[in-house]
Amino acid sequence: MNILLFNTGSSSLKFSVLNSDDASIRASGSADWAGEQTCYCFTTPNTERSEEVDWLGPANAVDRVLRDLREHSSELFSGPDALAAVGHRVVHGGGFREATRITPAVRDKLTELCQLAPLHNPPGLEAIDAATTGLPDLPHVACFDTAFHHTMIPEAQTYPIPHEWTEQWKIRRYGFHGLSHSYCSARANEMLKPRSHPLRLVICHLGHGCSASAVRDGQCVETTMGFTPLEGLMMATRSGSIDPSVPLHLMQQHELTANEIGESLNRRSGMLGVSGISADMRTVLKSAHDGHERAKLAIAMYCHRVRQTIGGFAATLGGIDALVFTAGVGEHSAEVRSTVSSGLEYLGLHLDSVRNLECLADADISPVNSPGRILVIRTREDLSMLRMTIQNVQDCQ
Repeated sequence: MNILLFNTGSSSLKFSVLNSDDASIRASGSADWAGEQTCYCFTTPNTERSEEVDWLGPANAVDRVLRDLREHSSELFSGPDALAAVGHRVVHGGGFREATRITPAVRDKLTELCQLAPLHNPPGLEAIDAATTGLPDLPHVACFDTAFHHTMIPEAQTYPIPHEWTEQWKIRRYGFHGLSHSYCSARANEMLKPRSHPLRLVICHLGHGCSASAVRDGQCVETTMGFTPLEGLMMATRSGSIDPSVPLHLMQQHELTANEIGESLNRRSGMLGVSGISADMRTVLKSAHDGHERAKLAIAMYCHRVRQTIGGFAATLGGIDALVFTAGVGEHSAEVRSTVSSGLEYLGLHLDSVRNLECLADADISPVNSPGRILVIRTREDLSMLRMTIQNVQDCQ
């Protein structure tokens, strides 16, 4: 059967139609409205289109995708090759522990979670609404970025706050990027077979958003993002972890509102805030090479936090068998991988500089004799979503 998958971000939407038998791609594409104009791409075996359009937002993107699929892949709407279900990436799933069929009641619960993931859940719900309107007769399944992290050990999942906050208001660490971490964990296991003991991984998802996870034998033990996607590593526009007294100080002494602080920490901090130049790693790296001091500081801070986290997670796991780099920066920036890996030799992690510069994911960029491996894996969140959607549909039949 064929499954339509929507992966909605804060300023983009990716889609694919995958066959459940062999995961072959029947159609794929994206819409990115982060710039002045929306860039839209649509590809099938017989069609390839890339253009700038005058619309933006998830609803318009979904409508355009469905219109193009009906025009160029009409077999997906009738007959034996017709779509069987639609899977949706949902960033914050709260207490949902697995992929879930989207009903009005589930839709209401997801709305309540928007305040916890303000950059991602609202556009995700907009895409869900457009897709359920356009394809009302198909099952729609929410695939949660938080689900993979429900196996976190209690001491990593719980905040040291008043117990009633944890119990009554469910304030705890949830973790995100779970679709990516789940896929990379499985892929690393494939690449490193055979193993004589459970595989200990530290996975670094370094993209516009950044997170790391400690994984033992395929299960998450700890991760950097927490109650919301704001905690943890320094990111493109998000601050990552800071002293919680900073927002209180800004409210009390400088009269900033909670909304102003939230907007600044989510959209004006991180690489953009420190460098003052851009949220794009490529642009900041170029400026650093040109001697821009704030760009140099931003790169140094970014890599320092990732390296520091790897060391901490190795201690949590009792050692590390492999370090995984994934997502846009992790997959494509040899310089960031090299800077992060420098100094990790004490963990048995050695980087081969030539392999690092020349690598195409999926690749092992360690010397042959390195005790621990450093892997670059092209993340496939769509394959995690495909598996979850198929499982949900089969369970509900």
